[in-house]
Amino acid sequence: MNHRFLIAILSLFGLIAAGQLTGAELAKGNACPDLGGVPACYLVFGAYGLIFVSALMTGWLRHVLFLASWLPVFALALIASGLDLAAGPVCPRAFAVVPQCFLSLALAVAIVWVWILGLRSWQRARPLRS
Repeated sequence: MNHRFLIAILSLFGLIAAGQLTGAELAKGNACPDLGGVPACYLVFGAYGLIFVSALMTGWLRHVLFLASWLPVFALALIASGLDLAAGPVCPRAFAVVPQCFLSLALAVAIVWVWILGLRSWQRARPLRS
């Protein structure tokens, strides 16, 4: 399976989950924590959207866009997961049990793992220059 296709599919899962939180935030106003006045789910939704777009792009710029959008998702999920473990419930719950920041962290790790595998397979497929 094409690595970029798999990244697109995985980012769609993140986009759907963040989209549901964003909708709840727009409707209720308290579905996700604020970061400097901006709800975190807005940032995560935009970042997963950009990861999806980067999977559809070609050329070296897609890697720049991927990293620029993946890093905030990973950092937010990592920090929020740590806060949730240390200080109690910080993240909204999925299925009323699992903190969504844990799921986002797992998804971010899976996405970057697929991206790295794609880079490695691309490097192996390139002919050596003499």
